Amino acid sequence: MRIGLNRRVIAIAASTLVLVGVGCSSPPPPKLVALEMIQTLDDPAMGSAAVSSQVVACMTAKVEAMTEEYVAAVAASPDQLTVDAFSAELAQCLAADS
Repeated sequence: MRIGLNRRVIAIAASTLVLVGVGCSSPPPPKLVALEMIQTLDDPAMGSAAVSSQVVACMTAKVEAMTEEYVAAVAASPDQLTVDAFSAELAQCLAADS
């Protein structure tokens, strides 16, 4: 149950990244948005949706290893498969924490 909920959190984060990428005339860099969103995932205010600091560190490392161009392409992509692939990459951190 916890993994399913956390996957929904990741999906929401990825979707928000896409919305930020296309919704502003002068948005912040998508990679920065992704990293900031990941940092909020271990906030106790998220209740049962919060993830461990190890998951946050893993996700942060994955996004930091990605190029700005790749993250920007995900943010700008209308293709759900692209967003799903990005989400799946981050979800690997959840599996490692189980």
